[in-house]
Amino acid sequence: MAARTRQDWQRWARKGTTTQRGYGAAHQAERTRRLKLYRPGDLCAHCHQAMTYWPLSVAKRYIDLPHTADRSGYLPGLAHRYCNRRDGQRVTTAILHAKRGTVARTWAQARQW
Repeated sequence: MAARTRQDWQRWARKGTTTQRGYGAAHQAERTRRLKLYRPGDLCAHCHQAMTYWPLSVAKRYIDLPHTADRSGYLPGLAHRYCNRRDGQRVTTAILHAKRGTVARTWAQARQW
């Protein structure tokens, strides 16, 4: 059965429950605790830009709790959802390239100078 929508595909692509993926009760409790301490102008843990202030109900959709690179703990503070997921994708891509023995592709110049 093929995924009909992007949301279906994303739901089927996930491997395991939230707890199995490292986002269980302890992670959610820590994220909630930090969101309650969140103030306007707090810096993103990844890009170090000031985060926009949203009410708690909205902030839950746009702010993540970032893991360390080895996923053994958490970075100090919170992170924009975009920055946190971009960093996770960067790490995943590097791991896959290392396993395959390939290097990241670079763009070829169209013109030889």
